Amino acid sequence: MAIYKKLGLAVAVAGVAVALSGCGTPPVPLTKNFGETSQNKVRAAGHWDALSQDAASQTHDMLLRSGFAADTPVYVAMPANPSSFDAAFRELLITRLTDTGVKVYTDPNQRLQVTYHAHVVKTSGHANVGVYTEEAHPSGSNTEVILTTSVTHNGQYVARKTDVYYLANADVPLFAKPNHMRPVNVKVVGQ
Repeated sequence: MAIYKKLGLAVAVAGVAVALSGCGTPPVPLTKNFGETSQNKVRAAGHWDALSQDAASQTHDMLLRSGFAADTPVYVAMPANPSSFDAAFRELLITRLTDTGVKVYTDPNQRLQVTYHAHVVKTSGHANVGVYTEEAHPSGSNTEVILTTSVTHNGQYVARKTDVYYLANADVPLFAKPNHMRPVNVKVVGQ
């Protein structure tokens, strides 16, 4: 009989321990993919022009919604240390802004300044039934560019748009900032 009491006590203690161990620990969230969407892929300079048309049109509309007249002068700034994309996009954006009726000036001391930034993101892989692999996404790329166009006035953002596009892996160097450092040969002499 004493053995049954000890066994019963041991089972009861084990049951309480199991119950308590699960009480304070919330379940771990399961991973879930976003719903299916579409995303454009940038593959040619013509696509850069399409990006600039979209940026110019939306910038024009945002300026009007922010209370600025369509003829308010703007200046389109060149990013520091521009990439090939940066230099071309600036030219395209100026053209497309003027096409929408925005007055673009060459003087940087304008009331509004338009800036843009292209940020290249390379993901490590894409999910295949919940497992990430190094294989390319069905788009043929695991690289994307986040393109943000902003309009500022006296240090305040008055218009801003950000879009994400797939980028062909082979085109990544066009978005890279140039390296102006040149190797220098140095002769080392000893005593």
